[in-house]
Amino acid sequence: MEEYAITRFTPEMFGYTDRGILKWQGMILADQTDALKKMENEVSVIEGKEEMSEVEISQVLHHAYVTESPILIQANIMRNGSYYKDVECQIAGFNGGRIFLRLKDGRKTSCLLEEIRNVEFMDSLDWYGKKK
Repeated sequence: MEEYAITRFTPEMFGYTDRGILKWQGMILADQTDALKKMENEVSVIEGKEEMSEVEISQVLHHAYVTESPILIQANIMRNGSYYKDVECQIAGFNGGRIFLRLKDGRKTSCLLEEIRNVEFMDSLDWYGKKK
């Protein structure tokens, strides 16, 4: 039986560098390109609302809890020079300094009073998805 030596060559051995995703750009449809541009434009800088004191925030949160009113909470956290979008929620309860929130989509989360920059009441029609 005769033995053969197999030599394998890869494109990198000849100086080829893979362009990654760039080589597939020609296969993207015009609709997909438009959607990508729209998504890039939606990423905008969200300005910070007036920073409220903890007493003011506590009063609004308490009133929202008692009346079961929907509220908008702006977190006191910045990312890439912009604040996060307001959280649409209702107050589900309080315990040991933690505020429990029920989000518009039904999920539940919590936060601390120190993490809130601004809180304001939300229009109930927007919360329940009713048209004005």
